[in-house]
Amino acid sequence: MANKLTREQIQKTYSNPDTQERILRIDCLSVLLGSCIISDSYEVPPRLATAIKLSSEGSGLVSRVQSNANPRNECTLSAFLQVAWNELLIDPEGTNVEAIERVISDELRKERILFPYIYGRELYEKAFVELRDNNDTLTHKDTMTLLANAPQGVFQMHDYVTGPWGLARSREFRYCPPSTWVPLYHCDDLSCDRLHNVLLETGSSKISKVRTKMREVLSRQDSAESEWDEFLRDRMAAHVNPFSWRHPAGIPSLIGDAFSVSEMRLILNDLLNSTQGKLRSAITALGQEVKEADKFAESLNEAQMLQLILLCRDEEVIDSLDSLILSGGIVIPPAEVRKSPRNVRGTGYFDLVPECASRGVRFYGGASLSLLRSRHLISNLFDLVNPSQRERLQWLIRGTDGSSFQEQLDQFVCGGPLDGALGSLIFDSGSNLQAAEKFVGIGPRARKNLANEESLRRAITWRLGIDGPSESDALVDFRQYGARLRELAMRTHTYASSDQADIRAVASNFFVKLEGLLQEYLKLATWTLLRDHYATSGFVYSPEEAIGFTIQELSRDQSDVNFVADGKWTLYPMVRGFDILADRLQVLKSDDETQRSAEDYPKILQYPSPYTFLFRHIYPYLDLDPAARTRIAQMLAAASRKLKSGKVDEVRNVLQHTNPKFPTQDEVLGAINAAETVLAEAEEAGFLPVVSRLRESQTDSYGRRILTLGTSNGKTLRLVRPSSYYLTGLPATRQAQYVLRSAIYENSSEVIRLSIREDSEYTKRWSDYPRRRGSGSKSISSHLDS
Repeated sequence: MANKLTREQIQKTYSNPDTQERILRIDCLSVLLGSCIISDSYEVPPRLATAIKLSSEGSGLVSRVQSNANPRNECTLSAFLQVAWNELLIDPEGTNVEAIERVISDELRKERILFPYIYGRELYEKAFVELRDNNDTLTHKDTMTLLANAPQGVFQMHDYVTGPWGLARSREFRYCPPSTWVPLYHCDDLSCDRLHNVLLETGSSKISKVRTKMREVLSRQDSAESEWDEFLRDRMAAHVNPFSWRHPAGIPSLIGDAFSVSEMRLILNDLLNSTQGKLRSAITALGQEVKEADKFAESLNEAQMLQLILLCRDEEVIDSLDSLILSGGIVIPPAEVRKSPRNVRGTGYFDLVPECASRGVRFYGGASLSLLRSRHLISNLFDLVNPSQRERLQWLIRGTDGSSFQEQLDQFVCGGPLDGALGSLIFDSGSNLQAAEKFVGIGPRARKNLANEESLRRAITWRLGIDGPSESDALVDFRQYGARLRELAMRTHTYASSDQADIRAVASNFFVKLEGLLQEYLKLATWTLLRDHYATSGFVYSPEEAIGFTIQELSRDQSDVNFVADGKWTLYPMVRGFDILADRLQVLKSDDETQRSAEDYPKILQYPSPYTFLFRHIYPYLDLDPAARTRIAQMLAAASRKLKSGKVDEVRNVLQHTNPKFPTQDEVLGAINAAETVLAEAEEAGFLPVVSRLRESQTDSYGRRILTLGTSNGKTLRLVRPSSYYLTGLPATRQAQYVLRSAIYENSSEVIRLSIREDSEYTKRWSDYPRRRGSGSKSISSHLDS
């Protein structure tokens, strides 16, 4: 038996860097060809076989396999698809790599070889409509039906990018290999958030049969498979740093899944105009001419655009995304964080997943990496071997507890808010700021959109994985206008015309903010307590959808109140709305009509398990602790009563119009007090849309975790994990969310929590997702709680 070649022996044998690069390219082309879908009648193009030169070991193998049933061309290509066993089967110097590239490109464009386009919803929707069953494998016939008229799949190996344009060369190296396992369906178990993969079957062509035969011969021969995978992994790592904080393999899923087709056009148009002609030149090499970028982009489908975008460097793509987002060209709501909803795996050593928000693009690997990344940044800002830089850092962290410099530095980084500590180091000098911008990947065009120090600091720390505090701007404005209005009202008991003008001016803003917050209070309470989150759209709050839902729920059998469809509600219907909602809740009973069907319970709970199911009713209100139900109904009824007794609507109407009867000081102050009291109670209960984020996580030696979710103004909730409750559907604790602290589930310490979905191109792209065959119209976007 031949000795198995080690990685070191392979490197010594093929020590020439150019030869090593050719071997890597051959392997990448082999992976691409070996993973495609072909028809039963596919035949190997003669010019493809001609371009391949076999090594002596490869020639010997082919001679053992070749026969009338196993033609020469198929045998040659089979050896190429194997690349190596103990020795190389291919002669890297004699093989015409460029000719192979051309053949593959032609085969892709002519769709003689196929890849599934896994991004977006095209195959997912085709599978939902055209495939009868949720099987984990497809027959070849069903595979070809699924791929018929679908876009050519976009994947990347090395600098080779597949797609509708054929095989193109990128200026960025990425490792995004194709696979015949395709994410295709969600099952009918409402508690299952898994996007199930389906194995596509390639055709039983001559090449498929010869490959099987060759593998049988190789497995029987007296040699072992050598460490070629390790050798090739080293070669790929020379191009793609596995320890990069911005690992490039995630870019395709970010572009392909997190942006709409119209937004992809904006990105491509921007790159065509900002890459100094490099992207245009690459497109010219594909046989296309770009005269006007916007018109060219307008004619393309999403697969065509994605392939062209991937021809650019990552730093160009990220800077384009950042500049479009920060300038408002691509609109991302404040609470929205976009990433692929397909639960893609993280890439690189740190399992990073790219995501974007209103602050731009970042590569996130979990909160636990924030400290490691921050320490790495500090080492980039200060060379501790350099005495002057070490001294400077010592000065900056002076006053921090610690018996040594390293203890002080550890305490400085770990002892308080991480964003504040880093901010003082980053903005210590212009050179530090530039180093930090480069470290987190803020490009030159994005930098121009970060004009002030605070926005720049938040952009840097957010990219480090630090989610800074976020406050409700409307709530802040309401408090400020309330304080100012109270100050004006208390100046004197008798208001002169100038006093009245001042009060009217501030009161106008105060009541506008009040109306907006009361509307959000009423919408959030109605949506939270009456919508079946488990079996509909998930535990998600959509401010836009909540308008119609609230109108539907509160307008039943009501003749004295009108909620207009455009959502511009005045105080009177909203004040009445709290009463109506309280009455609706109090008449709800737990009976056969309100209890959830056993068929919709998680399948895992059909067997004895340690879990308890919380969502037993179609109305969440009925799943709450009885005391919590009572408190919430009383709070809603009291809100209406306090707003009425405070004459809020009356004072607002008098101040809004020129009226000879101006409110008294007591009336103005009474309205302010009533409004502030109602909103303070709503905020304390969690019924105002104030974002909570994970603030702290503590774990002991038994694996018990205490997680603290909190708002920027100090409202917190503590959760214990692992939980004995089956929390499917509730947002993961790492997500930004609304925490309804008063809505406590019965016999538990859990409360209703809702992630946030605001109208955007992203939410439109992924509306009514997942779709579950076999569960009627039911759809749920569920995420197991972490």
